[in-house]
Amino acid sequence: MERSHLSRDEMLRAIGMLEAGMRQIDVANAIGTSQSVISRLFARYRETGAISERHPGRHRITTRNQDRFLQMTARRIPTVTAPELQRQLQQAHGIALSSRTVINRLHEANLRSRRPLRVQPLRRGNRGARLIWAQEHVLWNNFQWASVLFTDESRFGIHPDSRRVRIWRQPGNENRLQHVQEVHSFRGGTIMVWGGISFGGRTDLVLIENFLNAVSYRNQILQPIVLPYAAAVGENFILMHDNARCHVAATVSEFLNESGIDVLPWPAQSPDLNPIEQAWDMLQRGVLRGGNNFQNREQLFAVLQESWRLIPQQDLNNLILSMQRRCRAVVNSRGGHTNY
Repeated sequence: MERSHLSRDEMLRAIGMLEAGMRQIDVANAIGTSQSVISRLFARYRETGAISERHPGRHRITTRNQDRFLQMTARRIPTVTAPELQRQLQQAHGIALSSRTVINRLHEANLRSRRPLRVQPLRRGNRGARLIWAQEHVLWNNFQWASVLFTDESRFGIHPDSRRVRIWRQPGNENRLQHVQEVHSFRGGTIMVWGGISFGGRTDLVLIENFLNAVSYRNQILQPIVLPYAAAVGENFILMHDNARCHVAATVSEFLNESGIDVLPWPAQSPDLNPIEQAWDMLQRGVLRGGNNFQNREQLFAVLQESWRLIPQQDLNNLILSMQRRCRAVVNSRGGHTNY
């Protein structure tokens, strides 16, 4: 059966044979199609220089200048909506078009609607401090980072309201009991825990009763947890904690100096540099796997301890080994926000 549609390779082969001087009927027999197909192919090639047909499609209703107006406005005002762009274009150029067309023009410039990255406010002076810190530590090797114990505190809710929960359901069944997530208005309270991670190990989680001050930080965390951990790591041990008041109080500084523990200087407003932030995220996912409603603080803390223990050590090691990349990201952003 003679074929009217040829693959690109067959068309290239046919053009090659025709330019070599073969007759159209011979080329058609060699390809397995009719002479008329070969004749149209050769005529199109001589006219356009292309082997494939060009379909004109719908008429484009916007000009290049109007496309540039939409794209530049979206870059200058990232929060502008498609209907707002539609109105602005009509006011500036007197042309009415649909929101779908506006979105298509933005897609052509690779502009896509995305949720903004949620970050902490970053003061101008802290940007400079972050940049200097990253420049000083970007050349640290993995052995140096492996000696650091990264620590922090984090809060977890007794009734966590997480947007990570997803379900499978059919349209129209959103109100069924198994398809809803009950959310308590006041979350039922929270608990604060302290923990630390390093290459090859982690500390126990510590439940912080009431609130953490310099004395409780020294007596409940540094003495019973950090000191033995430092002895196990050896003389290269470095403690990382942020600039919270209880961490930098004179009582704590004196204790660390007397204990011979080096502290990694830390730039303010830099949670993206601390890999334990991602460890807290892993812990939160583990808690959600154990349920999202707990009867009391003790039950929640028990689940936190078990989930903390079950985080694969390799995942924590990978977080530690990301420090050089984190520093490089801060340098590249000139001390600004990063994706970590």
